This record gives sequence, C-alpha cells and structure tokens, in this order.
Amino acid sequence: WRAEAQGHPYIAYDLGRKNRASFRPGATGKVHDWSEDDFRRIRATYYGMISEVDAQLGRLWQAMRNEGAWDNTIIMLTSDHAEMMGDHFMLGKGGYFDGSYHIPLIIRDPRHRKAAGSTVDRFTEAVDILPTLIDLLGVAPEPHLDGCSLKPFLSGGTPAVWRDAAHWEFDFRSIADGEAERHFGLTSRQCNLAVIRTQKFKYVHFGGGLPPLLFDMENDPGELKNLASSPAHRSTRLEFAERLLAWRAEHLDQSLALSELTENGVAGYARSQAGR
Repeated sequence: WRAEAQGHPYIAYDLGRKNRASFRPGATGKVHDWSEDDFRRIRATYYGMISEVDAQLGRLWQAMRNEGAWDNTIIMLTSDHAEMMGDHFMLGKGGYFDGSYHIPLIIRDPRHRKAAGSTVDRFTEAVDILPTLIDLLGVAPEPHLDGCSLKPFLSGGTPAVWRDAAHWEFDFRSIADGEAERHFGLTSRQCNLAVIRTQKFKYVHFGGGLPPLLFDMENDPGELKNLASSPAHRSTRLEFAERLLAWRAEHLDQSLALSELTENGVAGYARSQAGR
C-alpha cells in the first residue's frame, strides 16, 4: 500500500484515513493493513449479499407476475455507486477508480423485446435514467436535462450520435471538521476532482492545484501507471483537459437558462437529445 500511496497525494490521504471500524464494527487499525486473505473474505461476504439481493428480486418479479403487472411494468436495476472491494487497498466508494463508478444498468420494457437479453457496450451515465423513463412513457423531455434517452438501444438500434466518454465528479471536502481542507491546505470548494474516461484514456483533474492523473485504460486497466507527466503523452493530457473543460462549461446549472417566460407560457428550444 505504501507504493500505492506514493502515486498521488489524494491516494496517500485516503489510504491514511480509512479505518477498519468504518466497515467492520469493533475492528481496529487501518483498512490498508488488511491482508489479501482478509479482502477475500470481505469479497465473499459481498458476493453473498448480491446473491441475497438476487433472491429477493426474484420474489418481487414473481409477485408482479401473480398480480398481472409483469408485462406492463418498466424495470430499471442500477446503483448509485460501486465498491472498491480491496482494489488499491481500498474499501467503499469515492475517488476516481473504475471500481467505484462502473455500475450495473439493466432495463426491461416488455414493449421492447427486440433487444431482450442483449448487452450494450457503450458509455452511459446516471443522468440518462430520467430522460429514458420520460421517453419510454411517451413524454417530451425537458430541454434542461443533462442525460440522453437510452430508448434506441432498447429498440435494438444505435443512436446516430452517442457519447464516446463517461464523466463524473467527486468531492472530498470535510465540511464539519475540515480534515481534508487542513491536510491539503485547500478551501472546501477546491477539494474536488473531475474525470473524463474514454475507451482509451482516463484523465483526472483536481481542484486546488493537486497534480492531474492520466491512465492508458487499454494497456493499464488497473490504473497503476500515471502518464500525466510523460512527455510522450503531453498532447493527450492537454486534449483531455480541454475536453473536460468543455464538458464542464456545457453542463453548468441550466435549470432556468433554457426556458423563457412568454405571453403564451414557458417556451424552450428542445434540442435533439443526442447522446453526448
């Protein structure tokens, strides 16, 4: 874990503060001191919990069939975050690793059977859920929504335009006690990071001047080698920094910016919900 901690100031901070008691009541010491056998037992427990969820969902599905609701109900199964499960000597969520953000998304609409059982290998984001539900219910999406409807995939097709990257943000501020702020010498507003992740690269930008990260996800899926300071990847780092800046500018809070109050009520130019 010490070699892991030397890779970036944020990792050193996170590994140094995670206590075992946060995940196993009564345990003492730090998470990073658990052995691989300890993490295996934790993973086994987690897999058992997944099996329990699977069994309980089966009960719900059967109850829906018994009530005659199975064939007229849209089902979405997803999660708000994933779990590090010992990868990089970490437990829980947060940070920037794929292990914490690559989550399941299963959608069943009995009216769309063409793509039933298929797997879509494209980037989706949690903000796509609401536009998808609205679209499946036949309601026109509001122009201020950030996400894109996944309905074309359910119909067995592929949208003409779709995003080639996933984006996410994470803040590690400590509002109550200021732990992170004191550790890094930053303000609460600066204790954050933003990520852009394509099939090829992942770029992580930190607020407050912490050094960025760049990973080659094809050749280094474990995110072990930071290429941000590599001269050979300087142009890639700049490209992804500019892409991330453009994404942030596009997704500022526009709750009211895309609507106008006219004599005929609220009006807005509903652009095409292209997947980007």
